[in-house]
Amino acid sequence: MKALLLFANRYTRVHKANGHNCTSELRVPLARRVVSALIGATVCLSPSVFAHNSYLHTNGEQISSPVSHSSEESIAPTCHDVSLQVLGSGGPELDDGRTSSGYVVWVEGKARVLVDAGSGSSVQFGASGAQFADLSAILLTHLHTDHAADLPSYVKGSFFTSRDSDLALLGPDGNGVMPSTSAYLNTLLGQDGAYRYLSSYTQKAQDDYTIYPTSVSLNASLSSPFVSTLSETVTVEAISVHHGPIPAVAWKVKANGCTLVFSGDTNDKSNTLSAFAASADLLVLNNAIDDNAGVVARNLHMTPKQIIAIAKASGAKRVLLSHIMKRSEPGLAALLEAVSVVAPGRVYGAKELMNITLGKE
Repeated sequence: MKALLLFANRYTRVHKANGHNCTSELRVPLARRVVSALIGATVCLSPSVFAHNSYLHTNGEQISSPVSHSSEESIAPTCHDVSLQVLGSGGPELDDGRTSSGYVVWVEGKARVLVDAGSGSSVQFGASGAQFADLSAILLTHLHTDHAADLPSYVKGSFFTSRDSDLALLGPDGNGVMPSTSAYLNTLLGQDGAYRYLSSYTQKAQDDYTIYPTSVSLNASLSSPFVSTLSETVTVEAISVHHGPIPAVAWKVKANGCTLVFSGDTNDKSNTLSAFAASADLLVLNNAIDDNAGVVARNLHMTPKQIIAIAKASGAKRVLLSHIMKRSEPGLAALLEAVSVVAPGRVYGAKELMNITLGKE
């Protein structure tokens, strides 16, 4: 596989963006044949507003976006003034040199959405220059420590900020293995929680702001996604995804005409990610295992071959490979090259604090 990819790389132009290697959309017949052989498919050449009493969320109910066929409403706004900054590009390992999962969605120069709150991400949040007071919501893909452990750190740190508006916390519902997002918050920060000294942030009108949790139904799907409006310019959607026995969701953030999709940890058992991320301006895919992973790991995560196929089928304009682990890092360069052949735009390997601007080619 590596030999084929290196051969294909002779026909792949490499650019620099934000100080990191990324690849362009150059396509040639030979590269097409190489990746077609790898994935068993033909490769195409086609190119916070949460003020008191003004809560815009629908109380956790599933709502579907109306479909309009009018010519005026079908014209999508141009993506502008949005970027994604990586806080953590790693998993739960102690010695991988990476921070656990976390991302900031910047909208018009302000940090509006935090996606995942993995171990160490709160320190990187400060290093990014983001202001906690600007956040409209924290979105959790699931409740493993490398995606959710820093939540109390963000809340405690907010004491030293100017935040005075309510904050939405959204994540998956629970099952017999894991608690719901609402229960998770209560277990950590409730009146009887582990960090009960911070419980005033979970009790209405007891502190400068209140955290309102919402647990996304595990029945959320492509045909009936979870949808929540955070502000006039930011909307989020979620669908349930398979991550072994762990409840998990993939998130979509829409802001200023830009669409960002976060796979979270999943093996995409239902084959829904590519459709959920169709034509996204940025698709973040978690690359935690290699193609030789065992049965348990494959029940939790996507293989590189799946990642290539999803990137191709989605038609996402940019692809970011993240959640890199020691077992997947040796194959990262080759995977970036392979994805660059099938993706219509740039492909990135995640690094802490890298910031990808959307809407600019």
